Amino acid sequence: MTSLSKAEKAYIQSSLLSDPPLRADGRGLTDFRTIALESGVAPLANGSARVSIGRNAHDGGGGTEVTVGDGDGADGGRVVCSVSCSPTAYPLLSPNALDDLQHDMTSVLHATLSHPTIRPKNLGILSGKKSWLLNLDVIVFSDAGNIFDAIFMAARAALWDTKVPRTKSIQCRAKKGDRNDATQAMDVDEHVHAGSTLDTRQTIQVADFELPDYWDEGEPLDGRQAWPYILA
Repeated sequence: MTSLSKAEKAYIQSSLLSDPPLRADGRGLTDFRTIALESGVAPLANGSARVSIGRNAHDGGGGTEVTVGDGDGADGGRVVCSVSCSPTAYPLLSPNALDDLQHDMTSVLHATLSHPTIRPKNLGILSGKKSWLLNLDVIVFSDAGNIFDAIFMAARAALWDTKVPRTKSIQCRAKKGDRNDATQAMDVDEHVHAGSTLDTRQTIQVADFELPDYWDEGEPLDGRQAWPYILA
């Protein structure tokens, strides 16, 4: 916790005892801070947002990449969250303490938004083989209180703005001797099938995908109405 000097304590106490009572930033006891939200602030991201709550300022951005394999999330995709803090947001913290704070914030955000029960269902590409990996990065520029409320608002707004690229499955078959022609310049998954008893050559089935639209076009994340606004 941030320690207060005697002068700061006296200023806060005198403000609260005044008539009418005021907070340290001049607001009344029942006055809310102004909340400003702007989406689409990062043109090179699949989705982004900026949230300001009073003097709090946070940016959130999401980008997609393809993950390959049979591990967790390969079929339905994954969401990976991270939180980083500007040193100016916490000028009194040492680098090690700032790293610990970022780790704690990341753990809370990632554990919530990457939970399987709210994972978007349209992150899959090729069942069991390829899917989208959604990276959500939140940057804290200043902290004037209620930091987790601001982080989750920025994260939800960025995910709401995120578009998943549409994909189209493609498939081709080639004899073993034509393998180089069939797989040239392609990152593919291969399945080998035996031919007939009269044809001893093997048939290679190549499966991949392509983007019918531009990379920044696509469809909204599925199930986004279920994401939390604020973690209390």
